[in-house]
Amino acid sequence: MVMPAELVEVVSGEGEWEGRGWFPPGPALGVCLSGGRERLGDLTDSELLEVAAAAHRQAAWAQSRELAAIAELSRRRAQAEEAEEDAGDPRVLSSRESVTEEVASTLTVTGNAAATLVHLAERLAVDLPGTREALEAGRIDLPKARVICDLSEGLPEGVVRRVEEAVIGRASGQTTGQLRRRIRRIVQRLAPEAIEQRRSDAVARRRLEVWDTASGTADLGLLDLAPEEAHGIYNKITAVAAGLRSDGDVRPLNLIRADLAKTLLQGAELPEAVRALLTSAQARSPATNADEQTPPPPRPELDELSALSGHADKAKQSPPVQGARMGVSELLAPVVPMSAGERPVPASRMNDDGRSPTARAGASGLPAPVARPGEGPVLTTCVMDVDEWVSAAIPADGAFTSAGMAGPGEELTEVRALAGMVDRRLTGVLNRARALGRLEELPQMIGRAVRDIHDRLATAREAHCQGGADRHGHAGYRPPAVMRREVEDRHPTCVFPTCNIRSSRCDLDHTTPWSPGITCACNLAPLCRRHHRTKQTRGWKLTQIWPGLLIWITPSGAWHITLPNRE
Repeated sequence: MVMPAELVEVVSGEGEWEGRGWFPPGPALGVCLSGGRERLGDLTDSELLEVAAAAHRQAAWAQSRELAAIAELSRRRAQAEEAEEDAGDPRVLSSRESVTEEVASTLTVTGNAAATLVHLAERLAVDLPGTREALEAGRIDLPKARVICDLSEGLPEGVVRRVEEAVIGRASGQTTGQLRRRIRRIVQRLAPEAIEQRRSDAVARRRLEVWDTASGTADLGLLDLAPEEAHGIYNKITAVAAGLRSDGDVRPLNLIRADLAKTLLQGAELPEAVRALLTSAQARSPATNADEQTPPPPRPELDELSALSGHADKAKQSPPVQGARMGVSELLAPVVPMSAGERPVPASRMNDDGRSPTARAGASGLPAPVARPGEGPVLTTCVMDVDEWVSAAIPADGAFTSAGMAGPGEELTEVRALAGMVDRRLTGVLNRARALGRLEELPQMIGRAVRDIHDRLATAREAHCQGGADRHGHAGYRPPAVMRREVEDRHPTCVFPTCNIRSSRCDLDHTTPWSPGITCACNLAPLCRRHHRTKQTRGWKLTQIWPGLLIWITPSGAWHITLPNRE
């Protein structure tokens, strides 16, 4: 890239930020922002804010490039799917689902986060060109692009364009909340029937969900209820909780409200739940009461998505319910949904950072599964490494204690070493393919390399798995309970790199398709139903080269290594 003369002048100047605030986002601004952290100490306050604003524009540009790449990949796969014979087969993933799983494993994000990115990328590429251009130019950031995308969803094509044209010019000077309110007013005026349809569709998807949190607790939520029902329930519980406070429970209202809702959901009738909480409050010591009166530290209030592949929490404080301080006995009436004309009390929805399960690393000793496709079909170096590993790692008397389950012992260390050898070799395959200009053949080259490693390890793998037993494996298709527990202990979750579904809820899949004969732990791995379908989808390959050590190959030739005893 030839550097513009004005950029050369600025970069070579003495000032760290002098004259740089006007650069548009892109490679030039990236050069401007590349100064060391220690040099920021020489800037004035106003210059520091210019740096922050410029970095924000640059982040928007980078995110637009990420989304554009995802959109192009999705377009190619959809085009290829049209010619495939198994298109529409429910046993395999659609092209869009397959792209979602590739994005999830490459970016190490959850499947839900990846699906959100794919959807946003497709909308910006097709339906919202003005929003895409504004994001690329740094005039808006990703949260604002998300707001425009979400609130224009499901609208007639002509309305989408009119909404975008009406809001995009002022979006840079608005917060996400202000932008959201403006879009809603415009949509209500242009397509009121679409608003009602969207509401009805969402209510039809209402559900109960639970999330583990970063603090070791869990959140339980009723999602997509009709607003009058949700606020009616919340207001009723708030009123009863306030009545309990006036009757002697001195704990914070939030705490009483949570305990009351929990007791009701556990099956108690409302009068019984109230009596139980009052009895507990009366029996509680003053010291305990004092401890529980201390409110938890406030959570940061985030309005929208704060990072491209992350999630932000909404935290809205609910105003007090008018007239809530009354006796409990006056409150034990059925919940009556509010009419459409009533003004509901907003419900507080505070999500912990742990709401969305974080993606887990697939290879303990390697970078958390980062997609790094591999290189050339020749495996001489890798074969030598694998042969050396087998002779060094396998005890002369047969095998380790338990396939893949070593904890702090020697086996897991050796399996990590094997994973490292494989990863380095596949990286070499990638480098060779790139040097030869054969990246379009990368999936086949990586597949051949992994198959060769798998075959080279076959004898050692069988001897290791058999150990001192009379024969290798178990006759029949279904594994016995002991074998299933062994595999589930080896992999506590689905073996897809970013999946967190517990292995007890997964299919115990034969990595190499079963043919009449034996079933063995060295060929079993837990797969949730979605990732079982992923494995069967064209372009995806899963190979278990050693008990518990699995290699996923994506349609683009990227690979992801999953180790046993994943933590």
